[in-house]
Amino acid sequence: MQNRYPLTVAQLRQTKEELSAMKQRAEEISRLMAAGYGASDPKAIRAGELNSAIQRLQWELERSAGNSADATTA
Repeated sequence: MQNRYPLTVAQLRQTKEELSAMKQRAEEISRLMAAGYGASDPKAIRAGELNSAIQRLQWELERSAGNSADATTA
């Protein structure tokens, strides 16, 4: 198995910024799909799922950053 290295601070910052922009776009798309097709339409549901998936990824990155900070201060 190949060695893996954690992201640099710059890479983490860029990732967070890009995810934030993606989240805003996903929210807009979700609202648009719900307005255009109705909240129960599969397209609107999938758009909402995309929005939720991005949020879960952001939370996971925050959790892992918190765990890394705890490990370095211990």
